[in-house]
Formats: sequence, structure tokens, C-alpha cells
Amino acid sequence: MKLNWFKREGIFFIPTSVAGWMIFACAMVYAIYVFMDIDSRSHSVSDTLMNFVFSLLIIGAVYSFVAYLTSTQVKSANNEKSK
Repeated sequence: MKLNWFKREGIFFIPTSVAGWMIFACAMVYAIYVFMDIDSRSHSVSDTLMNFVFSLLIIGAVYSFVAYLTSTQVKSANNEKSK
């Protein structure tokens, strides 16, 4: 069973179904929650950003992994020419 929740556009994954949009929305809401949590415990802007960047990278990696597993495969022009 092939899940087509995302479409790959270059290095980005664009949601194409309701499930894809829900995963995207959950990732954004969680990123905002993490930012607010870190900001409430930080003493400066640099302290907030330094701690948030690592969390944002983890959220982005998990989103990209899920999107990669559930995306449609786009055929490149090089593969079609060689056949």
C-alpha cells in the first residue's frame, strides 16, 4: 500500500492530503510549544535561540523522514532518457 501524503518539490515535502496537512500542522504546533517552553526558562535571546535550534532540527528531521516514507516518487528526466 503506497501512501501519498506528500509530494517532493526539490528538497521540500509539500502535503497533498489531509493526513499530510495534519502531520505538518502537528509539527508546527509542537515547534511553537517547544519555543515557548524554552523561552520561559531562558535568560537571553541567544540562550533561547541556541536551545531552540537543536529542537527545530530534530522536529524537521522527523517530519522529513515521515514525509520521505509517505511521498510520491517523482521520475527524473535522466532516468527516462536512459530507458
